Amino acid sequence: MNRLALVASVVVALASGTGASAQELNLAATSADRPGIVEVRAGIDHAFLGELGYHRVLAWQDRQLFVGGDVAVPWAKADLRDYRVRATVGLPLGGQRWKVAGWLSPTLRGTDNAASEMAALGVDLRLTGGYYARRWFVAGEAGVDWVAATHVAFSDAYRNQVYAGAKDGWYRTPGGTVYTGLHAGVSFSSFDVILRAGLPRTTALDSQILPVYVTLGVNVALPR
Repeated sequence: MNRLALVASVVVALASGTGASAQELNLAATSADRPGIVEVRAGIDHAFLGELGYHRVLAWQDRQLFVGGDVAVPWAKADLRDYRVRATVGLPLGGQRWKVAGWLSPTLRGTDNAASEMAALGVDLRLTGGYYARRWFVAGEAGVDWVAATHVAFSDAYRNQVYAGAKDGWYRTPGGTVYTGLHAGVSFSSFDVILRAGLPRTTALDSQILPVYVTLGVNVALPR
């Protein structure tokens, strides 16, 4: 296996790794009066996965600013060595009902298998926008989940059976996922129930192994 094929295999493995996004919020219901939001997700997004996240609502001039993070792991076969950890900052703009928000999420994801142990650094950039009312909302989304560089530690079995010259270290592995979709939810008391669905593609716009993502989530706004 030459270096080009080796790097290509790393891109495929990490770009199709644990996905999901804990950024589905009813922007008409969030408030600095209940600034902490706990988010739980489950569904299909590159894998059968579960996700736990947290966002904090901050006042920034006359707008809200969101900061937080989340962690996702596959639940079909629980393995803490297969993970995605992400920090997030988001800024909504718009009027009372129609809003658009930009989200920036530096991301660390990893996987461990018989061939190698890999950890990848990247960033998820996303725009969401739609109609937000106090009791319900519907919005579209478009984004790119970009893998920039990956650290690979190859197993002895890989070197013995596939490529004896494989070297551990950081590889520049540009690639990832572009996605478009919809999310909608209902809000009551301090809870949101949210359904998200869409289409992922590689950055070359090719289909992925799982051609859709569908997740169901619950947000809980915590009191001060």
